[in-house]
Amino acid sequence: MEILLETVALASRNEQLQSSLVYSHYSAPGGFSLILVWDTEVVPMLGSDTAMLILDGLKQIGLIDHTVMIERWRNEVI
Repeated sequence: MEILLETVALASRNEQLQSSLVYSHYSAPGGFSLILVWDTEVVPMLGSDTAMLILDGLKQIGLIDHTVMIERWRNEVI
């Protein structure tokens, strides 16, 4: 988790990245979700260049899967 958080902190320096979120699995130690939020017209099939660099690093320490998702709806609660 420490490596993941350090990596996300570095990736967050990318000015095009709107936000980055890290969630850890409540009941399964080691399970996590990393969410990178971009505002782009085109979505690369496998993810952004930044995400691909992060994935390459995380695969070396055991990452087994990733998914690229597109936001379809958002409800802003203030």
